[in-house]
Amino acid sequence: MLVLSLALALLQEAAAAPAFDHAHAAWDGLLREFVHEGLVDYSGLAGKRAELDAYLASLQAVPAADFAAWSAPQREAFWINAYNAWTVALILQNPGVKSIRDLGGFFSSVFDKRFVPLQHLTGGRKPLSLGEIEHGILGRTARTPLFHFAINCASRSCPVLRAGAYTADALDEQLAAQARLFLADAGKNDVEIRDGRLAVSKIFDWSEDELQRYPGGIRALLRDFGPESVAQDPQLSSAKIKHRDYDWSLNAWLPKDKDPQPAR
Repeated sequence: MLVLSLALALLQEAAAAPAFDHAHAAWDGLLREFVHEGLVDYSGLAGKRAELDAYLASLQAVPAADFAAWSAPQREAFWINAYNAWTVALILQNPGVKSIRDLGGFFSSVFDKRFVPLQHLTGGRKPLSLGEIEHGILGRTARTPLFHFAINCASRSCPVLRAGAYTADALDEQLAAQARLFLADAGKNDVEIRDGRLAVSKIFDWSEDELQRYPGGIRALLRDFGPESVAQDPQLSSAKIKHRDYDWSLNAWLPKDKDPQPAR
C-alpha cells in the first residue's frame, strides 16, 4: 500500500510539473530585447537578471529521463541555448570585465570552469564547463558541426549572438543562416582568396577535427556556406588556409551617447 501511494504521488508530481518550453520563449524575449547587431547590452540585461535566472532554472529542472526522450534537434537546441545563456550569466556576475578570458583561473581557462549545473543530464557529478558543452557534448553528438557558428563566447571575434533563441523546429535553417553570416563577416574571415591564401577564423584551427566532419570537409563547408566570392572561386580547392588572430574583447553593446569611440 505504501509503495502504491509513493508511486501515485510521483505520478501526480510529474503531471503537475509544467512541460518544458521548447520555444525557449523566455530566453528568446531577452535576446530580442538586448542583442543589437550581434552585440549584447549587458547593462540592460542586468536589469532583467531575475528573468534570466528563471530561464536557467527551467533548464536545470529538466529531468534526465525526459531529456533522453527528446529528439536530436531538441537536445541540440537545448545545449546551444544553455551555452549562450550561461555565458551571458557569467558576464553579468562579473560587471566591468573586459574579456571573458579574465575570468579563468591562474592555471586554467575560463572554458574549463565548472559552473553550469546540468551534470544530471550527462550522468556526471560535477557542474559542466563551457568547453565540455562545446566539445564533449555538442562536438560528439550534434548532427552537424555548424553549431560552432551558433555558440557565442562573449567576445568580438566569436560568431555573433543571435537575437533570438534556437528552436528544434527551425534549427537547421538557423544554423545555416548563422554559418553564412559568420563566414561573410569580413572582420572575422577573409571574403576573397588572395594570392592563393584564405585566412579564416581561429575557430577553424581550435575545432578543426569537429569542423572537418562536415561532409566533404572544411573546404566543402566553405563552399556551401561561404560568400560567393569564396565559394565560387576555383582556387578554393587548393588555397592555403590560414587563421586570423582572435579578438577576445567583450562583445558589449553601448548606446551611442555612451559609446567611448570618438565621433569621426
